[in-house]
Amino acid sequence: MRKKPRQARSDATVEAIVEAAALILENDGEAGLTTARIAERAGVSIGSVYQYFPNKDAIVLTLFRQEREAVAATITQTLADFEALPSDAVIEATIAAFVAYARANRKRRRLIALALALSIGLDDRGFELHDQISALVAKFSQHDPSVRPLSPAAAFVITRAIIGTIRLAIVENADVLDDPEFEAELCRLVNGYIRA
Repeated sequence: MRKKPRQARSDATVEAIVEAAALILENDGEAGLTTARIAERAGVSIGSVYQYFPNKDAIVLTLFRQEREAVAATITQTLADFEALPSDAVIEATIAAFVAYARANRKRRRLIALALALSIGLDDRGFELHDQISALVAKFSQHDPSVRPLSPAAAFVITRAIIGTIRLAIVENADVLDDPEFEAELCRLVNGYIRA
């Protein structure tokens, strides 16, 4: 962002801009996303858009970061809520939270991922979320004697396997995302890996 909003009104303007971009992506795809259309949909001037964002890619990146923060909060809360339970219950709850998040607003999440990949490539800060989840997974493995201690490398591998599988299901718009067996297979993958 070019400028951080300092007042509630400015926050509302930025949120309106970001939400307008999301709605345009959902309705018209990446090809329909222009700063002029974003401004019109948000009900602000084009100057207001450029006051906060240098271009549409920055808006998509902000939208992506908001999505990433929301999933991080969901997973962190899920792990905290179920920390005292047996590992199988924690794994099932965590996978269920990931998959439920992926299913909600699937079209929006797919288009954000595609627009981001096509327009501006990887956002290095996205890896921070993966690292945080890897650290939580490694910490979790210390509480259950049936689970092998997970080194940072092992936590990295299993975390990326889960996130990558779910992300590809979103990007490919795969029907498997709605199949209960999808969650069961992810749980089987994790349980097999952490007990190998």
